Amino acid sequence: MSMFLFLGTAMAQDNAGDFYLISVKPDSKTPVSRVDYIQMEFSKNVAIALPQESITIKEQSSGIEYKIYNAMAFDTYAIFYVEKVSGDNASAKKDGKEEDEVVRYITEVGTYSYTIPAGVITSVDGDEYAGETFTFSIGTPLEIVEYTPNENGTDKIENIQITFNKPITKIEMPSSGLMVVDLYWTPFSAIKNDVTLSNDNKTVTLYLEEPITLIGTYYLDIYNNIFTSEDGTKNEYTSIMFKVSDNRPSFTTNLQEGDRVKEINNLEITFNNVKEVKLIDGAPSVIAYLPGGGESTGTAKLANNKITVTFDQKFTEEGDYTFVIPDGMFTMDGTANEERQINVVLYTFTITPLEVVGISPEAGSIGSFEKVVIQFNQDVALSMDEDWQQISREITLTSGDKKYTLTYNSSSNSSKELEYLVNATWTGYEYTSTPITTEGEYTLDLSQIVVDFAAEDYTDEWGYPNRRWHGKGERLSGTYTWTVTGETSVKDIATDNGNQVIYDLTGRRVESINKAGIYIVNGKKLIIK
Repeated sequence: MSMFLFLGTAMAQDNAGDFYLISVKPDSKTPVSRVDYIQMEFSKNVAIALPQESITIKEQSSGIEYKIYNAMAFDTYAIFYVEKVSGDNASAKKDGKEEDEVVRYITEVGTYSYTIPAGVITSVDGDEYAGETFTFSIGTPLEIVEYTPNENGTDKIENIQITFNKPITKIEMPSSGLMVVDLYWTPFSAIKNDVTLSNDNKTVTLYLEEPITLIGTYYLDIYNNIFTSEDGTKNEYTSIMFKVSDNRPSFTTNLQEGDRVKEINNLEITFNNVKEVKLIDGAPSVIAYLPGGGESTGTAKLANNKITVTFDQKFTEEGDYTFVIPDGMFTMDGTANEERQINVVLYTFTITPLEVVGISPEAGSIGSFEKVVIQFNQDVALSMDEDWQQISREITLTSGDKKYTLTYNSSSNSSKELEYLVNATWTGYEYTSTPITTEGEYTLDLSQIVVDFAAEDYTDEWGYPNRRWHGKGERLSGTYTWTVTGETSVKDIATDNGNQVIYDLTGRRVESINKAGIYIVNGKKLIIK
């Protein structure tokens, strides 16, 4: 063995000046579930010159083809990017428009081969790589079929069972270990390195260092390549969620302690972890204590394991209400309930009509167009879609057949204004704008903008300030037109003790000119290109 190591070392020294391939990924030995690029490592820094005829990657059985559409040389690494060239998802163009998104990854199961021709890769010293044919295989992804505990909840977590779609033959726990965290990414318990497999090798059991009994939602991040299946495929990163909940019989109500509500119709009592509910004959009724004194008696009815309590009057008076559910009113699986009091506030919120009270710059002639600020008579926020994305984060400014993108400036802190920037660029901590200086008419249709309004401040159940939006999804109306003249409204700016005084087109004074744009220098317009 020692002789083999010695010879290997000597060989490496003899070949120190040679240009040769060290490794390629994906390789022919280990199946993968997805390929976005091919990575080749060489003994020297490389240069790449792709041939005019595309390098094709072909699945050996089905004939599905990909091509290498781009390449990057990074020190000793040659990286080739793949793109689909045949099949239903191939890129196609019609009337100058892209019909389908180009597929730039390989996931179809099979064995693929490709040839890197001679001369495509050279060292920076001019050494030529002779070229070679390579193969790799795409296997069925190693995926989680189910896991317990899960989002349905349990009263205690001591271990986590994860079932995969294929038998597991190898487990490599990361050196940093795995950690169960809560909603705020607070570590709760580490995962032990002791892992067991089921008889069919598909179910893995992970054990916690400390059991979790605190009610809440928890997460476990499962990193790439921890688990390897019998065919060599490895898992990809995923995060699983599970809950610890109170599985004892309990009840909840539609009115919650501390609620601020617009109306009160009745009180509904629903049950958790209860098989059978019974009203107790002769038990006292629910009492509602009204603002300023007085009370109202409720009548309880049971249907489908839910109790509905209606009252002998309609609640319309604003103020504090206290509902008392007496003990011994009903049983949950044979156990009588305990008394519960619920305090709520009835508050009728009147929605003030939303109005646009101003827009800046004012419609008319302007020197350039950098941004538009819309002012309202009350607080507003951009409405969200079902995926919690701002519906009108970007809108369009038109000039003839040209369109310009206006981007909502989230850095603006005014709650009664929406600020949109022209041709915005995110710098990492704020947006910057590239003003329009081309002369012409520019029109903005406000109906592109959808907002929430009539905001009410309140304190949530955890004691944090929050807002409730009573006006939802209001689409603005109105059209504004500006004429860009290339001139500026900033005139007659004097020098400061004989030095140059420089302003940008918004009227802000700047220390120096360090980028293209239009400036006012000592009262005169200066265009920097």
